[in-house]
Amino acid sequence: MAKLRIGPLPDDRPVKRTITFTAALDALIRDYAAAIAAQDGQSEAPTIEKLVPIIVERFITSDRAFRSRSSRTPAISSCIERSADRGDPGLFDVPTTLVPRLTPAE
Repeated sequence: MAKLRIGPLPDDRPVKRTITFTAALDALIRDYAAAIAAQDGQSEAPTIEKLVPIIVERFITSDRAFRSRSSRTPAISSCIERSADRGDPGLFDVPTTLVPRLTPAE
């Protein structure tokens, strides 16, 4: 039988996680959501539940050191490629004055 062009489909079932934010981080995320709504002319900000997974995915897939390391790991590479293909245009085109700089805890 001839080999199909599409190989095995990735496991993209949702995985539920529970995380805890500090009050300051929660306020920062809510402000970010409000900035997105204002930018897009929406009356309501995106929910935190919708926003956080996108932020995490964008952060991880844009980390150059991780990408170079993950290029040697097929499972991670395919996840990054799917993320890039899927893209949500405009979601993170918030002016840099509204985007806080996050620094690692020391």
